[in-house]
Amino acid sequence: MVKVVTSTFKQILRVAGFASMMALVALVSTQRSAQAQSTDNEIQRQLLAGASKGTATFPIVFCWYKGQPALYIQTDASDPGVAAQQKVNLVPRLANAINAPGGAVDDIYHVTNFQQGNVIPSAPLPAGPNNSDPNYTPMWQLSTVTWNTGTTPRLLKSEEDVLAARDNGEVTLTKTNIVLNCPVIFTPQGGKLPLVKIHLSN
Repeated sequence: MVKVVTSTFKQILRVAGFASMMALVALVSTQRSAQAQSTDNEIQRQLLAGASKGTATFPIVFCWYKGQPALYIQTDASDPGVAAQQKVNLVPRLANAINAPGGAVDDIYHVTNFQQGNVIPSAPLPAGPNNSDPNYTPMWQLSTVTWNTGTTPRLLKSEEDVLAARDNGEVTLTKTNIVLNCPVIFTPQGGKLPLVKIHLSN
């Protein structure tokens, strides 16, 4: 009988602890929602007051382009999981770009089991209204790159590196139906997108 009572008491404590934890999560979530609403209200107030100029700050994403480090921003994703992870707009219709006449997407390579930036095969050259690369598009069809068992992972810095590793049997390349909207804002080859200010830190 004592064992039953003790076990029941422990269960009550666990439930009470879980309930307290969930209450705390709900409180933090409510506070964050209130802060976000306050920010939204302030933006709306300024717009209604006639504000017509300003700047927006986006997190930049480090990537590799033809052996050199490059930067892009991400605003949209066709996949709910990716959108939630990256905190960007969910846009399922982006996936329609895969079969668009003339081709509206390019490949972007994400290594799944080795830490490194994504690899892109095209970029605006130069960045801005004089871009001359007809293959560049900010809509990328995601391909995953996984190092095979028994191989030694290394940094892949270009599409050529990715395809060579695949042809050598070192990696498995899987094309998905996920499309990301990620405008490139800087490459060493094409420079910085005009009007964009970039601030980097370690």
